[in-house]
Amino acid sequence: MLSIDFQNVTKRFPGVVALDDVSFDVRKGEFHSICGENGAGKSTLMKVLSGVLTDYEGDVHVNGTKIQFDGTRAAEAVGISIIHQELNLVEELSVAANIFLGREIRNGIFLNDAAMVEESQKLFEQLDCDIRPRQTVRELRVGDQQLVEIAKALSLKSDILIMDEPTSALTETEVQRLFRVIEMLRENGVTILYISHKMEEVFRLSDRITILRDGKHVRTLNREETTPQEVTHLMVGREIESIQLGGDRHVGEPALEVENLSLPWPGHAREWRLKDVSFSLRKGEVVGIAGLMGAGRTELLECLFGASEETPQGTIRLNGNAVAFRHPSEAKAAGIAMVTEDRKRLGLFQQMTVRENITMCTLPEMVSSGVIQTRKESVATQESIEELGVKTSGPESAVTSLSGGNQQKCIIARWLRTNPEVLLLDDPTRGVDVGAKAELYQVIDKLCRDGLAIIVTSSELPELITLCDRILVLCEGRLTGELAKSDFSEERIMELATAMAEESPV
Repeated sequence: MLSIDFQNVTKRFPGVVALDDVSFDVRKGEFHSICGENGAGKSTLMKVLSGVLTDYEGDVHVNGTKIQFDGTRAAEAVGISIIHQELNLVEELSVAANIFLGREIRNGIFLNDAAMVEESQKLFEQLDCDIRPRQTVRELRVGDQQLVEIAKALSLKSDILIMDEPTSALTETEVQRLFRVIEMLRENGVTILYISHKMEEVFRLSDRITILRDGKHVRTLNREETTPQEVTHLMVGREIESIQLGGDRHVGEPALEVENLSLPWPGHAREWRLKDVSFSLRKGEVVGIAGLMGAGRTELLECLFGASEETPQGTIRLNGNAVAFRHPSEAKAAGIAMVTEDRKRLGLFQQMTVRENITMCTLPEMVSSGVIQTRKESVATQESIEELGVKTSGPESAVTSLSGGNQQKCIIARWLRTNPEVLLLDDPTRGVDVGAKAELYQVIDKLCRDGLAIIVTSSELPELITLCDRILVLCEGRLTGELAKSDFSEERIMELATAMAEESPV
């Protein structure tokens, strides 16, 4: 077991002080949560500890010895590993190859693929999931990729394990499995540093809780001596009241109608990712899509957006007219927008600025005489920054310099600038802190009241219950239930999400 002591740690980036004189300690074998808003410095501090960032001021001591790692391998060598919030996998390699990347098992000079597959399978059995080690990472959804990251960290058998938002892409079932693994690690004396915006997780597991705000250490508290309300207040410097959206919404005519939508699954025993899904969406309404991982939530949105790999079957009507989009550009032109769940891989243009990311879908409006008008772009970007409360030093900032939550706001802003009639939000608040979530909920509610028709998926059932007028529940690609607001409950949603797929929709 290892103890950690941060002493006056400061980390500066161009124009930003990410960590400002941070000092606190982590005891051997404890579960220590690190809380704070996006941009508070949580991930930066963990990158310092794990050797990702090597240039910083101040000292870090492990077991009383000052350390200054020159990379992640040096940190791993002394027993420190990290599960990153932003997935750090090689998509073209297999799951097993990713888990053992850089420390492959060999027979002499040859790779021992069978041994790596066998060890990977043991890790997934420990996590109680059915990921196949020989699959390429590209084939996996974000939630499964997150489980691969967790398996990779577990394979290191570290004394200190850093978990940066490990449940952000997991469903309730996967979260419970992860908690069981965490309890096992704690029994084995592993020191765990845990970053999460989910207060129920923090208060279920923590021994102590450290709060960071604007790069500074605010307080470190024993779990039993504080409350979620106090921690939230210390995180944001103000009280976050329970989210109160407006009263009853006034829905209009159907914007989207789906009849018997099916999506083939070639080569799989189930044959269909989606089977005979039917529902409608009205203007001024928020409809939620619930279901466990693999239920077909993302696939449903991709079908509606013309982004599915296979051609869907069935009928989709937009404003009463049958449509069959072959590409997202056709869906965009017709008035449908989609914010994907995989922010890093599918949402951001990482080499571009905030301005370029926000205006990417509306560039024709920024052109005059064949030339993009940067000033016009900047004005439009500033409007979006103010509307969504994006925390950035300005439109010309690199989008990668923003926190995860503010990157997500940029993607939402990009699609709102297209003035869509139907907005598809796939797990839109993944990795977003409590304050930013409240702001996004208000934005979604306002858009709905302005007449926008919205479909939202989420791994967090309380989020769907807060936001939605109706919730559709999927199980193994079939619609197993449709709930009105008066019938919402986490228990009922989970019952339907775990129902046998053969059951008739209720």
